[in-house]
Amino acid sequence: MKFLRGIAASMLLAFATTVHADEAKTDVKLLYTAASPFVAVYVAKEQGFFDKNGVRVELQLAQNGSVLLAGILSNSAQVGLPTPTVILQAINNGMDLRVFAATNIFPDSTAASLIVGTDSGIRKAADLSGKKVGVPGIGGLLDVVMRKWVDENGGDSGKMNIVEVILPQTGDALRSKQVDAVTSVDPFASRAVESGAGTILGSYMSVIEPGSPAALLTTTGEWASSHPEAIAGMQRALEEAAAFIATHPGEARAAIAKYTSLPLPVLANIPMPNLTNLRLDPNKSLGFWQKIALEQGLITEPVNLTKVVIPFRP
Repeated sequence: MKFLRGIAASMLLAFATTVHADEAKTDVKLLYTAASPFVAVYVAKEQGFFDKNGVRVELQLAQNGSVLLAGILSNSAQVGLPTPTVILQAINNGMDLRVFAATNIFPDSTAASLIVGTDSGIRKAADLSGKKVGVPGIGGLLDVVMRKWVDENGGDSGKMNIVEVILPQTGDALRSKQVDAVTSVDPFASRAVESGAGTILGSYMSVIEPGSPAALLTTTGEWASSHPEAIAGMQRALEEAAAFIATHPGEARAAIAKYTSLPLPVLANIPMPNLTNLRLDPNKSLGFWQKIALEQGLITEPVNLTKVVIPFRP
C-alpha cells in the first residue's frame, strides 16, 4: 500500500512540475511571410528550441509584409519578421519598435532576383522605364534594393511603375502579364524561371553590405520591456536552430516545406540561407539600411539604432 501511495505521490509531483513548467512559458504569436530564408524560425519551432527556452511560439502566416507591423502594433501578435527598411519607416513615423535578432544575413546564397516576362522586351535595367514592376512590399527590402541596383546599372527607378505582388504569385503575375517584371526570392523565383514564366534580368543582392540582416524579429517597445526573458529565450532558440540546420539540411527543408506549403521536391536544391551570425549590432547590422532609407527618402531623419536594437545576452 505504501508502495502504491509512493507511486501516486511521484506521479502527482511529476504532473505538477510539468504543469508549472508549462505555465511558466510565455505565449508568443509570431507573424511571418512564406519564404525559405526564415528557416531558423521554422526549425526553432519544429525542433522544440523555442519551448526548451521558455517560449510557446505559434507561427501565423501573413499574406504580405504590410500585415506584419499592423499585427504587432494591434497586439494581435507579439513578434513579426518585417524587413529593416519597413521597420525604420515605422519608427520614423512615431512607432515604438524593438528588434532582437536577424533571420539571416548577407551575403546570402539564397537566390533573390529581378525576373522579367519572357516576351516583355526587357533586356537591361534601362528597359524598365515605364514598365510595371511587382514587389512583395513597397518600401521593403526587395523593393529598395532593386531600385538601387537599377539606378546603379543604367536604369532610372523613378520611371518604373511599382506595384505589390505577393511572393507566391511571382510566376502567375508574369504569365498573366499583370506585371512586366517581379522582384522575388527562392523558392518562388527559381520556380517561376523553371516553369518558363520569366527569365532573370539580374540578381541584385550584391549591392547590400556584408553583415546586413534580411529581416528582423521585431516587437513593440512595451512588450519588449515587460518580457525580457522571452526575448532572451527566442534569441537562444534561434542560435540553437542555426547550429542544427548546419548539420540537418533534410529536417530544415522539411520545415520550410511545412511553413511555406511548397512540396519538398521543389525545395530539394534550394540553398540554406546565411545563418552565421543572427546577433545584431546597431550600426554594423542596420547602418546600411539606414543609409539607403535616407537616400531614397523613406525616412526624414536618422533613427537611434542603439535604442532600437536589443543585444543578445552574454
